[in-house]
Amino acid sequence: MRIVTVCRMNQARSPFAQAVLERNFPEDQISSTGVEAHSGNHMVDSIMQIAKNWQVPITQVESRPLSKAADDIASADLVIVADNRQRDTVRNLGYQGALRSYEEILEDPDFVPIDPTGLLPDAMSRELGKVGALTLRAAIDAKGYPHAHSIRAVIPHGVSDLSLALTTAQMKRINDGAILIDADLRAPLSEEVDELGLERVYFDIDLVESIELPVVGPGQILTHIRQVDFPERFFLSPAWRNWLQKMADSSPIVMVTAPRHSKARRLADSYLASYMSDEFSVISG
Repeated sequence: MRIVTVCRMNQARSPFAQAVLERNFPEDQISSTGVEAHSGNHMVDSIMQIAKNWQVPITQVESRPLSKAADDIASADLVIVADNRQRDTVRNLGYQGALRSYEEILEDPDFVPIDPTGLLPDAMSRELGKVGALTLRAAIDAKGYPHAHSIRAVIPHGVSDLSLALTTAQMKRINDGAILIDADLRAPLSEEVDELGLERVYFDIDLVESIELPVVGPGQILTHIRQVDFPERFFLSPAWRNWLQKMADSSPIVMVTAPRHSKARRLADSYLASYMSDEFSVISG
């Protein structure tokens, strides 16, 4: 598949999206461009550092204007744009193929990323998390990666909402006959799990591609064996997508993600953990 990612200046969102796709779909031909880009401008250094930390190093390190990407767009199977204005620009070039805008991929408006250039590091990471999640969702929708059962994500708005989110997820799990997953790799649930009297069944994200799918009963929760630094690198890898798809082929899934806000930080985790979900519930007390 030929995919082109497009943003305004081709210095942040679209080259990061390109890198995410290159990591997940190395067999595809991926490129990026910007509708107002100037040829040869270097990618934003802080964006490149975050991408390196998340193990999706940016390969196109200089911006490319739309005029130099016309052939790529004309032959693309899918064009992914950062907002609807860029969608109109691409259509005005005569492109008639599949085109997705971040603004219309998911209904949750909080998923839509703003241009992260100039933001503080935590806010920049959060917006890049949204870029990665929506880019992968657009590609998956285009390629067709069906799973037999539903995947539902319960997202605590902040750390104070963790207990209510887990209770909500447990109710959904009972109603669906689903597997319950604690998808917070950064800080797996502890007190909240004990309060509900759930038994932990552990998994190791480093081994999900090589181990058998776990059996999780109605009084159990699947949770990570340890805290993970830079969990984004796992969520942005093919391993997470493939594991969730295998799990959903055997049973419905209800996952509790990390909160969108910790006490001191805005986190990208919930967007990245849940991009394959069929339903999202944001819980706020």
